Amino acid sequence: MTSCKSSASLVESGRYGSKKGLEEDGPVVQTQYGPVKGMYVEEGVIFFGIPFAAPPTGNLRWKPPQPFSTPWAPTTYDATGAVPKPGCVQSGCKPDAPDPHHKCPRGRKLSEDCLYLNVFAPRTTLNATAPLPVMFWLYGGNYLSGSGSAELYDGRFLANKTDTIVVTTNYRLGALGFLVAGEGEDAAKGNYGILDQLAALKWVKENIGNFGGDKNRVTTFGQSAGSGSIGVHLTYNKSAELFQRAIMMSVPFGIPFRSRWEALSLGNHFAGLLNCSNGDMSCLRSASEKDIRKAQRLCKKFTVNPFQPLEMFIPWGPTIDGDIIQEQLVDSFAKGHLQRKPFIIGTVMEESRLFIYANWETPMSTTLYNAVIFGIFREKALSVLGEYKPGSAADQRDHLAVAATDFLLTCPTRTAIRGASAGGNRDVWLYVFDHIWSFKGIWKGKEYCVGHCCHGEDIPFTFQNIIFTGQNMTAEEQVMADSIAYHYGNFAHTGDPNKPGRRADASGTAGVGAGVTWPRYDEDGGFTNLKISTPKNELVQEHKKDRCDFWHKLNDYP
Repeated sequence: MTSCKSSASLVESGRYGSKKGLEEDGPVVQTQYGPVKGMYVEEGVIFFGIPFAAPPTGNLRWKPPQPFSTPWAPTTYDATGAVPKPGCVQSGCKPDAPDPHHKCPRGRKLSEDCLYLNVFAPRTTLNATAPLPVMFWLYGGNYLSGSGSAELYDGRFLANKTDTIVVTTNYRLGALGFLVAGEGEDAAKGNYGILDQLAALKWVKENIGNFGGDKNRVTTFGQSAGSGSIGVHLTYNKSAELFQRAIMMSVPFGIPFRSRWEALSLGNHFAGLLNCSNGDMSCLRSASEKDIRKAQRLCKKFTVNPFQPLEMFIPWGPTIDGDIIQEQLVDSFAKGHLQRKPFIIGTVMEESRLFIYANWETPMSTTLYNAVIFGIFREKALSVLGEYKPGSAADQRDHLAVAATDFLLTCPTRTAIRGASAGGNRDVWLYVFDHIWSFKGIWKGKEYCVGHCCHGEDIPFTFQNIIFTGQNMTAEEQVMADSIAYHYGNFAHTGDPNKPGRRADASGTAGVGAGVTWPRYDEDGGFTNLKISTPKNELVQEHKKDRCDFWHKLNDYP
């Protein structure tokens, strides 16, 4: 929905282009490659599908992202979304395929030519006299799926609620983003998806000022694989100057990154499925996108390391390469081997239910439950079974989901934040999200999450765009969502979720957080979680203390 009033304000501010023809044509911003035209919406302005790197196709497949080198000036680049830019190659998202979770890219286009980002600027930018902080989003999806242009991550409402510039980006996925194969200079070294994110952050550093953003106040935020990626950037020196704060939602710390030999084993099997010899990059680069997707899918049946069964949860993803990633992420945090930056981190109450029920589609017997525990924990299995005894019901998946939530996410997150704090970073905050959404149909195909607080259930309340599904939040849910915007917006502005920034009153969330001051995690030795829920948020001391003490003592993280 366009707004002529907004158009006039933009012209008066002088931030976007000239007045001639602007109201009907959209706002125009100068970038390093030429002018970019966006679109007006009721909440402000949006720029869809801006390229931030050269297309990683042909000889650039399985290469680090290369600088975009084809300026379009004096032509104006169309970023109105009239012709949607593609998302990165992934399963599903065909034009006629259902998308109940609203994670597919706008226009349902997929391509290897996918390195594009989107910019959402709020109403307050129209008359702003100083640059606004930036919130830079990285989506989850097991490093296999997701898109920065998905409806689920549309940033217009969040930008307006937090008075920030929101940027969402694509990054390469699956084998195209993380293949390790061959030896020597031309080999596929993996972690290309991480490098794509780095390139997008560099674009923000170089260009966001022209959109009204402050390049020196960038908050990275993401969920699942996206938040795991942010954890990597917090440990990677080349990312250090590109952002100042971080919000990490549901980091799967307990799922290990592959070692180089594990990744090479998978890469060699992948090459064989494409009828290529090990490390023949010319052959691999000549394979069709369709054949790559097929080979990637068949790799799910390949066991790389029988002693590491958790690999089933992330078949393709980051690799410990000795450069970008030096060690397992939970170890980096536990040892304090990360940049000393303020961060917020947290989990949802029933994280692993989604994973457990997706991987075991039929009821789980007690015998199978015991076998899974022994397969994962081996000589420590009896201790785990003593702590997480199977139930009396015929189906043990609920019990395994509880154990997996504690082991994979809740407790290693506690280990991570304690390590960071002990390493001298005291500006850290911990939360747990505990609300079952009221929305209907969004768990279609995953009905086992209906009535439960599953992995990802906090995303619609973060972005506040559930209206795109034709539904609305309840009054209590709206209050809860505004509390998230209040804390995250404050954090983006000031580095403290309790301290409002400039024009925080303009977001419509002023006063929401006044009833609950969110202490730093170890302030006064309190080890405090903010429990985000309805009818109101509350503070919880030592969430799941006994269970997390058990895992800490067992010391069985990767």
